[in-house]
Amino acid sequence: MNLSLIPGGPEAFELAAKFCYGINIEITLSNVAMLRCAAHFLEMTEEFVQKNLEARTEAYLKDTVLPNISNSISVLHRCECLSPVSEEINLVNRLINAIANNACKEQLASGLLKLDHNFPMKTMPNIEPETPSDWWGKSLSVLNLEFFERVLTAVKSKGLKQDMISKILINYTHNSLQGLVIRDPHIVRGSLLDMELQKKQRVIVEAMVSLLPTQSRRSSVPMAFLSSLLKTAIASSASTSCRSDLERRIGLQLDQAILEDILIPANSYGNNHGTMYDTESILRIFSIFLNLDEDDDEDNRMRDESEMAYDFDSPGSPKQSSILKVSKLLDTFLAEIALDTNLLPSKFIALAELLPDHARIISDGLYRAVDIFLKVIVSQESTK
Repeated sequence: MNLSLIPGGPEAFELAAKFCYGINIEITLSNVAMLRCAAHFLEMTEEFVQKNLEARTEAYLKDTVLPNISNSISVLHRCECLSPVSEEINLVNRLINAIANNACKEQLASGLLKLDHNFPMKTMPNIEPETPSDWWGKSLSVLNLEFFERVLTAVKSKGLKQDMISKILINYTHNSLQGLVIRDPHIVRGSLLDMELQKKQRVIVEAMVSLLPTQSRRSSVPMAFLSSLLKTAIASSASTSCRSDLERRIGLQLDQAILEDILIPANSYGNNHGTMYDTESILRIFSIFLNLDEDDDEDNRMRDESEMAYDFDSPGSPKQSSILKVSKLLDTFLAEIALDTNLLPSKFIALAELLPDHARIISDGLYRAVDIFLKVIVSQESTK
């Protein structure tokens, strides 16, 4: 018998053999998935003997694993190297459903605790109830991308809150991209290793964007996270649809952004002019904000581009405070990119003219940016 064909390999076979000879084996979180798959593969079922290995592992799963989120995640992680048997016996789906169901039960219990705290039946110490609703989300970072996507899809379908989903996504993205976004100086740009790192980044970013909550002006996804995703998407040459999705999300919440959020480095590949920042992306982001329609439905979804005519003076225009924040942000951005000696005047002018005059109460920021840009041009001319 080729032991490598058995799920879990020689280790699983050795434990199964000991079980057959009546030697007591300890079933644990680290081996239950392997033993359950091996029992199926070796046909160690109740048809041949009572309390066989399949029944023993099933009892452990039902009593110890499936009722507990952390245990379910740990065992699911072990299933990654047990395919296709772990899928054939429906172990993977059972674990994913258990995680989703228990997560939502925990969310409900946490909500009831808060309700009980806010409206106590009797006098109680003023202690904020503990809400352990984020600990299990962090442990999802051990899963491979496929299993993580399946778990997220399951918890979303069960009604897990969007702010919790956002926290899980942020944590998983941070852990997955660690070591990928920081480029090793010894890796030659354009080399096979460099391209492989880019591909890994691209796959992760595109997957995370597809799992983000519904686009909204009141999104639970922090602006800094959206910005970091867009920066990585551009650097890794992610799909146009992925970048467009992120640009829309940032545009919807642009009044919450700071300068760092919109300093999007240009992708050096295909960047003919060698500019420091991706001004085309920023132009689209600001245009999205300016084309918002305040009369959107409750979900604040974006309308079709052809229907988004914007009028600053209309009753449905964004609040003046938001417009002022964005106008100051744009002027600060202009002052920053004005220092870029490779920036074409046409790009600078396109951004400078983006806002209508009455969107700025004062134009000091714009004048300062123009002054910097002109001085840079004069300095360039004098050195020729």
